Amino acid sequence: MAQEYTMMHDIVSQHSERMQNLKRYYPFFRLQENSLAQFKDGQFGHLDMGYIVFAVLRFFIEENQFNDANVTYAMYEAFMKDFLSREYGVSVQDAGKELILYIFDKLCNDGRPFVYSYYDPEAKKSVETRVKLIDSRFEDNELVYFLTSDAIEFYLDTKEVRDESRITTEQLLLEKMIRLKNFRGGLDVIRRINGEVGRLMVEKDEVVRLLHHNVFEGVRALEDFSGTGLAWFEEEQKLFATNKELVDKALLKAESGAAEYALEDIYQLEHELKRAIRRHSDLLSACTQLQIQADEIISNAKHSRFRSVFSFDDFLSRMVSRDNADGLEAFVKPLLDMNLHQSFNLYQLDDLLDYKPEEQEKGEKVGTGREQMYVYEDDVAEERISSNFDLFLKVLFEQLQSRGSFDLKFLNHMYEMKFTDNILKNGDYYAFIVHLSQKKEYRLDTIKKQQDTFLEGIIARYLEKRGDGAFDGLSFSLAFVPEDTLRLGDIFEVSNIRFTSPIRTDDGIVATADGLSTSGGTEDGK
Repeated sequence: MAQEYTMMHDIVSQHSERMQNLKRYYPFFRLQENSLAQFKDGQFGHLDMGYIVFAVLRFFIEENQFNDANVTYAMYEAFMKDFLSREYGVSVQDAGKELILYIFDKLCNDGRPFVYSYYDPEAKKSVETRVKLIDSRFEDNELVYFLTSDAIEFYLDTKEVRDESRITTEQLLLEKMIRLKNFRGGLDVIRRINGEVGRLMVEKDEVVRLLHHNVFEGVRALEDFSGTGLAWFEEEQKLFATNKELVDKALLKAESGAAEYALEDIYQLEHELKRAIRRHSDLLSACTQLQIQADEIISNAKHSRFRSVFSFDDFLSRMVSRDNADGLEAFVKPLLDMNLHQSFNLYQLDDLLDYKPEEQEKGEKVGTGREQMYVYEDDVAEERISSNFDLFLKVLFEQLQSRGSFDLKFLNHMYEMKFTDNILKNGDYYAFIVHLSQKKEYRLDTIKKQQDTFLEGIIARYLEKRGDGAFDGLSFSLAFVPEDTLRLGDIFEVSNIRFTSPIRTDDGIVATADGLSTSGGTEDGK
C-alpha cells in the first residue's frame, strides 16, 4: 500500500511540472503540422518547415547570445534570402519576399503566444499555459526581435551529447545537492538516475531482440550501446561510492544531533540511493551477460551461414527443384579419376640399405648458467620513492629539532639549498607533500609501533635503518594556511603549511606547540 501511495502521489504531484517541461516543444509541432502546402496553392509545399524553424532559431542564438546584437526584421530577411536560395533554390523575386514574411508570421504566431492546454490533477481542472518562440520590443525607436528562454531551452534540448553519461551528470548534480543539504532535491535526482538505469535495461533487451532478428543490425546496435551506455560504468560506480559516503556522514550527524537536518528526508535519500546502486549493479551484470549472449548469437549465425553454403542436403534439394543433374559431375568426376596403383621409388632402396642408425641416442646438453634475475619497473620506482622520501624526511626532522617552528616556504628553501632548485621539478617532492598532509600530527615513537599511512610506513623503515635514535621522542604538527599560497616554479601553486614541534635542550623542552622558541632562529625559521 505504501508503494502504491507513493506511486499515485508522484503521478499527481509531478504531472503539472512534466507538462510545463513539454510546453516548449508544442510550438514546433504546431508549425510542423501547419506546413507551407497552404501557401500560394502549394507552390512551396516541398520546403520542410521543421528545418526552417531550427535554422531561424540558430540564427537568433548566433546574433542574440554570441554576438550580443539585436535582430531586426531586415536582418532576418537577409538571412532567409540566403538560406532559401542556398538550400532550396528559391529566388528572392516573385513570391520570395512574401514567403519570408509568411514564415516569420508563423514563427511569431501573428504576434500571439501559442496556447498549450492540459489537465491539472491537483487542481482538478484544465489549465492553459502560453509559450512564445520569438518576442519583440522597442529599442531606440526601432522594433527588434529576440528568442524567449523557452525557445533557447527547446533548441538546446534537441541536441543530445551522446558521449556523456546522463547517470554521471546526474550524480555530479546529486553530490552538489548533498553538500548544500538539499536532500529533498537530491531525492528527485536519484529517481531520475533510477529512470535512466531502467532505460538502459530496456535498451539492452532491445539489442538482444535485434540480434535474434537481424544479426548485422544487432551488432551495430550493440556497438552503439557499448560506446554510449557501458563506457561510463567505472566512473559511475566511483560517483555512487562518493555520494553514499556523503549521505552516510549526513545521516550520522543528523542522528547524533550535531546538525539540524530533516532526518526523514535523509532516510528516504539513503533508501533511494541504495536502490539505485543495486539496480546499477544489476545493469552491469546484465550487460556482461549481454556480451556473452551476443558472442553466442554471432557464432551461431556464422555457423549457420557456413552450414547452409556447404550442406549436401540443400545442394540436392536445389538440384531436384531445378530438375538438372549436371551438378553431380563436380562430385563424381574426382572419384572416376582416382589413381589406385601405388608405386615405390626404387632409388630410395639404396638409401635404406646404407642407412646406419645411431648406436646410442645423444642427450641434450643442459647449460650450467644461473637464471637471470629481472628487475621490474615498479620495483625501481618504489626504491626511488623510498630513497627520495628518506632524504626529505632527514631534512624535515633536522629542522624540526633545531628550529621547532617554520613554514613550507622555509622548508622549500632548505630543500633547494640541499638538492638545488631542481627539487621543485621532482614529482616525488609533490607526492611527499601530499602524503605528509594526510595527517595533522605525527609522533615518531608511536609510528615505530603502528603505521596508519603509506608515509608512516616509510618513516618507520627510515628510523629502523638509521638505528641511532637521533629522532627519538620527536613529534610535530601541521597547520594549513589556505589563504597563503606559494607558487612553485611556473605552473604549481600550493597552500602554505606551518610545521610546529617542541624543541629539546639541555634544560628540557622550551618550545611549545605555539612555535615559541628561545634558540635556533625565529618563529619562521628565518
